[in-house]
Amino acid sequence: MRAASACAMALLTAAGTAQALPAVSGPAATRDAQIAAAHDAVERGDEAQAIALLDRANADFPGDAEILRLLGSAHAFAGHYPLAIATLRQAQQLAPMDNDIGAALARAYLWSGDRAAAEREVAAMEQRLPGDAEAAAIRRQLRPEDAPAASGRFGVAAAQALSHVSFAHRPSQTWSATTLAAFGRVAPGTVLAVAAEREDRQSFVDTRIEGRIDRSFGPHVRAYAAVAATPKADFREKWGVSGGVEADVTRYATVLADLRHAEYRDVSVTTFLPGVRLTAARLGVSATVRMINLWDEQGTHRSGVSGRLDGTLAHGATLYAGAATYPDTEAGITRQVHSLFAGAAVPLAERITLRAGLDYDRRRATYTRKGGSVGIRIGF
Repeated sequence: MRAASACAMALLTAAGTAQALPAVSGPAATRDAQIAAAHDAVERGDEAQAIALLDRANADFPGDAEILRLLGSAHAFAGHYPLAIATLRQAQQLAPMDNDIGAALARAYLWSGDRAAAEREVAAMEQRLPGDAEAAAIRRQLRPEDAPAASGRFGVAAAQALSHVSFAHRPSQTWSATTLAAFGRVAPGTVLAVAAEREDRQSFVDTRIEGRIDRSFGPHVRAYAAVAATPKADFREKWGVSGGVEADVTRYATVLADLRHAEYRDVSVTTFLPGVRLTAARLGVSATVRMINLWDEQGTHRSGVSGRLDGTLAHGATLYAGAATYPDTEAGITRQVHSLFAGAAVPLAERITLRAGLDYDRRRATYTRKGGSVGIRIGF
């Protein structure tokens, strides 16, 4: 079964789903047989036929909240977001305490690009049933670690990091980094962001400026592109470009690919990071593994790997932890880095999120760094 059909089946699945049967027509068809025929159409990849069958079921059994939920979900998967939302809101009026309907409506809002409305639906689900696994899974989709936007159409973020850095043959130092960012949803599924990071290493200070666009192409494909520059760079890149894509290939697996190029004062490096993320949505847990490939301007190849676990707790708090060993370039010199990191994001209010993290880096033949950071993100 192709990935799209697998995800659609998840949308159309309810407790006690009947086995798929051949399509049944006419008002004499039983409710369960019509729903099963719609499942069969989805499995064949025929979303239009599934919608037609569920439209017929809705006409034969008016006022049925489950049929409306399935019909709205099918429209959402087909990209008919206004119709999907209208249908699911009708279902919700019939069964306002049904979290399956709430989850379908939250996903329709999310896929349409209205993250604020999706956040409201998830919050309502959590209020009705604290610890709801579907609510936790959707909240993870709403707040992926790499996404620049919080709930709301526009927002700002700020973070401060401090690190203790020790060297083999000279006194230790304290480094700091301050980041300010602003973001905005400029169209459904499209977010623009700009960020400035000032990193102070006592002897040198670099300020890196980055612009980024994130775009969703339907419910299962997301991509980004970014450009960055560091005026009068000492240890950061003079300029760089990057882009990436992630695609859900099944309900449980997402493939990832990022490509980055950076120009330093004396060297240039290109990095390619393929990976996969495995998700147990009902448990609110995901695991991500990436391979890290770096080439310098002479074509020399170095490689590494990273792994990360993410988990969602009740009420939307998220935890993460991971480790990596990878080649990294600073001040035009590439060294292997061994890294450990962990952190959390905690929603303080509907549109305010507090973030904190700890990290440890051992850069071969250079330094060892132990650091922490705290930040806040506010949506409007």
